[in-house]
Amino acid sequence: MKKLLLILFSFSLVFACGEKKIEIESNEQDNKETIQVSKVIDTIYSDGTHYVGELKDNKKTGKGNCTYANGNTYIGEYENNLANGQGAYSEVNGDSYIGKWKDNKLNGKGIYTWGEGPHYDDVYAGEFKDGYAHGQGTYTWGSGTNKGDEYVGAFKNNKKTGFGTCSYVNGNIYVGEWQDGKSHGKGTFTTTDGRSLEGLFENGNYIEELSDSNLNLEEVISDEDTVKL
Repeated sequence: MKKLLLILFSFSLVFACGEKKIEIESNEQDNKETIQVSKVIDTIYSDGTHYVGELKDNKKTGKGNCTYANGNTYIGEYENNLANGQGAYSEVNGDSYIGKWKDNKLNGKGIYTWGEGPHYDDVYAGEFKDGYAHGQGTYTWGSGTNKGDEYVGAFKNNKKTGFGTCSYVNGNIYVGEWQDGKSHGKGTFTTTDGRSLEGLFENGNYIEELSDSNLNLEEVISDEDTVKL
């Protein structure tokens, strides 16, 4: 049986591992070569970034399409040279984000999909704040030992914190409280055959039974699945 999900964006979304805020590159207008100047312009910066879109007061403002020297792209809305509003960002490794931005950072509702790497095809859909999964969201594992598992609930700074439900591909379910990516507080673990264990958890460990249980404690194993952004 799969381990109980502990926790998004330690990055040890269990999600946990090294934390990485998502921001996109910004370029100053004084370092560019203007090919065509008009309301919609085609601009090449000295670092190789290519921008096609609207300018206002010599700053990217409005809709635009930016391709960076490393191959990453951003298509969406700008204000004062920064991604602001609705936009889509794609990296050459297959990572992608579609959603809201504020000052070059993921802010608001959006969908982040992982490309190459250990989290290939994982998806987080929900709320972001300053580049982190923060608020209500859903994280679905698309590969690895947790493929098919899904967590729906609260996140804080890329970690499961608050109330949430983890549904495992084998049919088992954990419903309860989380803190810093781990089950912490009141929770209930239920197996596919209807047996359940209700009690208190602390840092991912079951510590106290709150009601009579028909589930062997050895069948409840902690598991951290991490959200990386």
